[in-house]
Order: sequence, then C-alpha cells, then structure tokens
Amino acid sequence: MASPTAPPASPSAESPPARSPRPVTARQGFVRAWGALVPGALGLGYCLWRSPDVDLARLRFAGTAARAREAYGGHAAAFQDALVADTVWLVGAAVTLCLALALGRHAYSGPRGRQVSYWTLFVTLVGALLGVVANGLLLHGLTAGHSAGDAVFAAATVLECVKWPLLGGALVVGAVVWATTVSRAGRALRPPRGHRPDHEHDAHAPALIPPWPVVGPGGRIWPAPNGAEHRTSGGEEAYWRYQRTVPGVRENARLGFCVSGGGIRSACVTLGALQALRPALREARYLVSVSGGGYTVGALQLALNSSLTSQEAFRPGSPEEDHLRRHSKYVADGTGEWLVALGVLLRGLLASLFLLAAATATLGLALSWAYHELPVTDLSHLSGPGLRFCADCSGTPPRPELRAPALLAVAYAFVAAAVAWLLWLCLYAWDRAEGLAHQLARAFHALVVFALVLAVVVVLLPLLAWAAVYLQTRFRVSRPDAATGAGLTVAVAYAAALVGTLWRRRQSLRTGLSKVMDAVRGRSGLTRAVPNGFVQYLTVWCVLVVLGAAFLLLLGWAIATGRHWRAWAQLGVPAVLLFIGAFLDQTWMSLHPFYRRRLATAFAVRRETLPGPGGVQLARPYDFASETTTLSRYGARKADFPQVVFAAAANLSGSDRTPPGRRAVSFTLSGDYVGGPDVGYACTRCVELRSRHHIARDLTVESAIAVSGAAFASAMGAQSRAFQTLFALTNARLGSWLPNPGALAEQWDERFWQAPPPPLIRRLPYLLREVFGRYPMDDRLLLVTDGGHYENLGLVELLRHGVRTAVCIDASGDTPPFATTLAQAIALAHEELGITIKLDDPTSLVPGSGDPLEPPSVLSALNARLSKSAVVTGTITYPEALALDDGGGCEGTLIVARATLTGDMPYQLLSYASANPVFPHDSTSDQWFDHEQFDAYQTLGHVLGERAQELLDRAGTTAPADGSETGGRRGAS
Repeated sequence: MASPTAPPASPSAESPPARSPRPVTARQGFVRAWGALVPGALGLGYCLWRSPDVDLARLRFAGTAARAREAYGGHAAAFQDALVADTVWLVGAAVTLCLALALGRHAYSGPRGRQVSYWTLFVTLVGALLGVVANGLLLHGLTAGHSAGDAVFAAATVLECVKWPLLGGALVVGAVVWATTVSRAGRALRPPRGHRPDHEHDAHAPALIPPWPVVGPGGRIWPAPNGAEHRTSGGEEAYWRYQRTVPGVRENARLGFCVSGGGIRSACVTLGALQALRPALREARYLVSVSGGGYTVGALQLALNSSLTSQEAFRPGSPEEDHLRRHSKYVADGTGEWLVALGVLLRGLLASLFLLAAATATLGLALSWAYHELPVTDLSHLSGPGLRFCADCSGTPPRPELRAPALLAVAYAFVAAAVAWLLWLCLYAWDRAEGLAHQLARAFHALVVFALVLAVVVVLLPLLAWAAVYLQTRFRVSRPDAATGAGLTVAVAYAAALVGTLWRRRQSLRTGLSKVMDAVRGRSGLTRAVPNGFVQYLTVWCVLVVLGAAFLLLLGWAIATGRHWRAWAQLGVPAVLLFIGAFLDQTWMSLHPFYRRRLATAFAVRRETLPGPGGVQLARPYDFASETTTLSRYGARKADFPQVVFAAAANLSGSDRTPPGRRAVSFTLSGDYVGGPDVGYACTRCVELRSRHHIARDLTVESAIAVSGAAFASAMGAQSRAFQTLFALTNARLGSWLPNPGALAEQWDERFWQAPPPPLIRRLPYLLREVFGRYPMDDRLLLVTDGGHYENLGLVELLRHGVRTAVCIDASGDTPPFATTLAQAIALAHEELGITIKLDDPTSLVPGSGDPLEPPSVLSALNARLSKSAVVTGTITYPEALALDDGGGCEGTLIVARATLTGDMPYQLLSYASANPVFPHDSTSDQWFDHEQFDAYQTLGHVLGERAQELLDRAGTTAPADGSETGGRRGAS
C-alpha cells in the first residue's frame, strides 16, 4: 500500500503563520527541544547560587509600604539581591519557554496547535515583561526605604497578580509543547519496527477517502488539501454529492434492505421479517442495520460459514433461532446475572467518581501550594479548621481578606477590555482602519477571558475555599459525617444511573390513572404507550446538582487544606491520578465491554453438528475470549447474502460539520470500510492492523453490534444533555472511541514526524471530553454511539448507496399516530442527499384507520389501534440517474413495513395485542423480553416480511442468478 502523502498545512486567516517557513527535521526538532532548556537551567543555577533565602512572595503581594517593611524587616540588601537573582531566573525561564513554544510551529501538524503555541509565546513575553517591571518597582521601593509610598508596592502587587496567571498558564502549555516535540521527534528517530504486511489492503481501492472539506473558525480548511479527488468540484449540488460519497468498491444496486433500531423489540421484528424475506434477501446487495436491528443482522452474519448457507441460517425452528429465544433477556436473566450487571454498573460508577475526585483533589492541592507561595489572598487561617473535623468545635473561620491591589488588577483587566471594545466601536465604521479594528476585537476577546480568569483566581477560588471550611465548621462535620456524605453521594448517583438505564415498563404503573385521565381529556389509549419522563428528568437534574456541589466542595476544601496534608497524601493522590489516568482505558471502564459481551452470548452463535449417529445440531456461541471476530474477516460479504453495513453515529461538537441541535453524523462499520462522508472512510483491514490492541478489539463484528446499539451514552445526538452528562459522570455509558478516518492520513505517513501517533489507550482526557461534551471533528478518535442518534431506520445510509428498490423494516416504536422516525428519515434524505420520497398512502399506517373488528362495542380498544395497512410504498427520486443498466433513470421504489397492527393479522397476535395495550410499542428501555413478547414481535415481523415479499414479487424485483450486481461503481476513488 502506498503511504499517504504528508498533508500540507491549511490556510488560516489568523495572524500566526499557518506553516513553518523552513521545514524542520525530526533530528533538528529533538536537538532544539533539549537545547531550549539551557537558558532556563542557567537562570535557575544563577538564582540558586546568588539568591538569599528570603520570603519574596510576601514582599511581592504586600500592597502597601507598611506591609512591605514588615516583610523585609531591615534586610533590604538581602531582598535586593534576591530580586536581582529572581530577575535573571525569570528572563532565563522566559527564554526557555519562548524557545519551547516556538517549536510548536514545527511539532504540530495542524494550525490549532501552532496558533496556541504562538499566542502562548506572546503571553510569555507579556508576563515576563510584567515580572521584570514588578521587580524593578520593588527594587526602587527597597532603595527608597521609608520614603517609598504605597503606590510603588501597590503597583508591583497588581503586576504580580497579572503576571502569575499568565506565566502559570504559559508554563503548562510550554511543557506540553516541549514534551510533544521530544516524543514525536524521538519516535521518528527510532528505527522502524518492521515492514507492514503487503496484504493489508487491496491495491485497487484507496486506503483512505477523506471527508468533504469545510471551513472552520479562522478560515481553516479541514481536512487540508492532499490531492485526493472528490466526485465534484463545485456547483449548487456539491453538498449532496459529497454526502453521497461511498467507497468506490460499493456500486449502485437494484435491491437493498435496512432494519431499524429499537433494542430487543426491533431484533425480534427483524428476525421474523428477514425469515420471510429470505428469497429477496439472498439477492440484495446491501443490508443496513441500526441498533437493535443490528443484533439480528450481526447474528446472521456470524452464523454464516462454509458449512451453513444463507438459505439455512436462522430458519424457523433452527438451533440459532432457539438459542436467541432462550437468551432474549440478554442483559441479565436470573439473580446471579442481575447481581453481575448491577456490580458492573457500581464498579464503573466508583471508578469514574474516584478518578474525577482524584483529579479535583490534585487540582486543589496544586492551587493550595500556589496560594501559599503566591499569596494573592491569605488562606492560611483555613487549613486548621478544615483539617480538624471535630463535631464539637465552635466558631467559624473569618472570610478571607481580599487584597485591594489584587482586586484592582481584576478591575483594571475589565477596564482594559472595555476600552478595547470602545475603541473597536469607534474604528468599526472607518474603512481605512479595518485591520486595526479586527485586532482590537481580538484583543477585547482575549482581555475578557483573562479578566474572568483573574477574577476566578483572585475572588472566586478563595471564596470557594472559605465556603467549604465554613460549611464544615458551621455544621460541625466530623470524619464519619464526611464519609457518610460521600457514601450517600455515591448511592444517589448509583440510583440515578439505575433510573436512567434500567427503569422500564413505567407505563404499567400508571395504567389505571391514565385510563381515567384519557377519558376525561378525550384522548386515545395509545398515548399510554409513551411513558412520562418528568420524574427521570427531575431525578437526573437533582443528582447533577448534588455531584456538582460535591466536587466544588472537595475542590474548595483541598485548596484550603491541601498544603497541610500528610506527605503520603500529597504524593499519593497525584500518583494515583497519574497512574490511573495514564494506564487505564476509559472505554473499558464503561458499560461497553459488559454490553458487548452480553450481546455476544445471545447473538454470536454458529451451528455445529456433533459427532456420532444422528448428527445432532446445536448453536455454539463464539468463544469471546479467544476468537476475535474482526470486521475485515467475519464482517466480509458472504455468498448469497448482502453486504452488511452497521450504521452508527459519530458525535461532533460545534457547528463546523453539523447544524445546530444535531451533533452527530453518519459512521458505518463494514468489512471493507469504516467511516462516513463527514469523517471520511478508512480501509477496515488497515485500521485493524495499525490500531493498538485495546482499540482494535472494538473493530469486530461483536463490537460493531454493540456500538451501533449504544443507546445510553455520554453523547446522544440531539437527546437531552442532562442525561448525557449523568452517563459520563457515573460511567453508565455505552459507545466507544474509534479511530477518526479523516485524521489517519497524517498518522499513517511515516515521513511526517509532526503527526500524532495512534493512541495506545483512551486516557483520562477522553473521559473529560465526555463530561464536558467536547468532540472536535479533527481529533484522532471519535466517540461512536447508537446509529439512532443520527437516523434510526438506516434508510438514509441505504439510499446513500443508490438502490433502485429499498425495503425498510421499521420497528422503531414511534409514538402513534404518525411514523415520526420515517418522517425524519425522509426529511434527512432530502437535506443531505437531495433525495425526495413521496409515500403513496401514508395515512394507512395511522392507528385507527383500519376496518373495525366485530363486535365493535367489545373490541373498541383494539380497533383504535388497528391500521389500514402495515406496509406502504413510495417513490424515490434521486438527484441523478443511478449507475445501473436497467434504464430506470433517477427513480426507485421504497417499501416500508412498519410494526403496527392490522385486522387481518394472525389470531394469536391480535389476542396478545388485546391483552397487552402497549404492544407493539414496548419501550426500548425494556430489554428483558419473555417468550411471549419474543414470539409476538417475531410473528409480527414475519407478517410484515411476507407482505413486503409479496410486493417485491409483484414488482418483479430480481437480480442475476449468481447474486451479483451488474451496475457500475458510484463511489469515491
């Protein structure tokens, strides 16, 4: 496989240069990084040699002449020597920081890292200049002695208050840039580990297909142009054409199927439907599955092998069907499995809260030492009461004294921002000063951010530390009380996680009352099919408030007391955080591994014939531990069976790729490629071979099923953000972080040393991104979750491949009367693909439109749920003719089989529906089907499949005898 070319830097409208004028080799970058440490080391050595042991911090933040005299107390000469030595050290450290930050122009492949390095370099220069001026003022005050006024020391304190936040932030960024440069340059200097296997990819197809480019903030184009061709270069339909991009090996087809999401409900309907549709299914080119529909589709894919054909797998009465029926309560069945499931949820909750608490405590410890060394506000009186934890203590600590010069620094920062804004207003309408106005606008934004940061450092954090200790002493909290409070917080979070993920059958709890209310309001009983989520939302918000308050109190208490913790605690807490955050995969802490394994026990089976007389057959589950069902091998297209495409969703933040409110794009997993038009496609085999072990384990058929069905996640498209935050904090989250195809070109280019390496594991920053909802489109990994977070039918993904006849099995469980999910798919197909769909008789799907059963007075409740038809047809109009030789042009046929009731359905199905008013709209949260539910939904699916097959037979939808397609290719090349 040819290595991708190094992508050039993208243009940017920002003032920092978008690319380095002189390319730097890995060896040069490595040497420069270590050489940058020399000035700082020399300055530090001089400071240690020449500086007396005096308390400079007390002098710097004195603020008045009287306090300054108390600080140096007759040792002015020693303080003068210390200030001179500190100035030398400050200059040396600033030079080191600037040299390290200058490497960011060479060490980062994208403009974001270079721009951050550029602006941090500017901040370093400003901070160093302020520090030198502050030291000069203090030297002048010491030289003047008693004649020095308060203004000199107040000005020095103001500058120190501004300097340290600037240099503190610059130090963190500089350390990251330096470490990144050393790591990437050192990795490039190491000899290659070995030659990549030649058979990792088909030479006739591209290894990577980039996403369509967009212009982000500052005029940045992503992905950067790298010579890859797209199907169109412009025109009013360019967006539609980009969205219809699929890998070139996937051609247009005469027939394709899609099955909807909906958990085990959809899996049962899909099973029955595909059993009835087997003749057409064997001739289809594509089978797109979402969420619950993917349970059955994945099971079919894994059941097929050299000895079991698509004609035999999962036939009615087969061992595979029997195994699936017996494991329909796949999450947990029985006391032992329930205890395991609850234990897994508790383990993840404890791991997440412990890790976040360790991060909060470490931050508080660092701030405690910072406030001690740089006493912007004196917090020393808080440590004693905070550490005592006595139940009989009286009195509360006084509020910390906010130094007037520090408050002046905050006020000056806001005044400077206001001045920049006023100047911008004055120059905005002056055409000749447009460039200056632009710079003033940027300066205003930077000053506002800095003023807010300064206000947090000077005012809010000290008050938070005081509030934590005040509440502790006010309510006389003892150590047992604190432990009890922590335990109750965990218990409340655990209960909320259970409510959010396991609360099911809520409609049965309100049946009696809802009947009365429905009669009073004149509403149909069908509204009871949708449970009321108000209690859930209230619970979630209350728990989020409790967790937020707990973390804030922990941060404040750590700021107040951290410096006086015992040595083992001050060393142990950061060490534990570093170890867990660096070496523990965050996805493997979540529910994803448990969910994937439980799905595998129910759906990952194959038929086996036992030796001996009789040829007894049984369904044997895959050995989850020893046999990795890689997508490229086990997900490859099988004989007489369509290519399976598992539809998931890649979550993105911001509006660079998605319109407001959607926050998710298509991401598919198949045997040939993974990805989507918005994030690009990557060869599945290549990604498997080049990914590290923990991530490669999520590129399997079993994992694709689990990821496509990751309904409860920390990112769920347009769903409630409150639930997403709760799932992230409590680790009750599904989904997985997978490689971003759009970012792989740089990683796979061995000549491009600035490219970030493939992640070894998904560390703590990925958990923090889930907590705060940050999902950049150009990150190395994407959070991939349930396909229903993008589109729950798989119809848009099927139409993206250009099929003449599309058959859709809709078991999404929409709220009657309308098929909302179908309507959303039709709207999305036009928005993204330019495809219009016109249904022939959509109102026939509405419950209540069917002919009533006799006698109506007895069966009125059931009659209100009967539709005229469960299968409707429609016309698909593509923006351009399909690449098929059938002469069909731009039009195709849509067949939608929806899970609804009609009067001519089997007697046993109508009987079950009469006894279960919610059927066929059981909540997706109910993943514990008994045999009656399983049989009812499978029978419903079988009826739907038979009716869809009749329509296909009447239309004469056929394919060549060998099942191949004769249409031309229609993909990106």
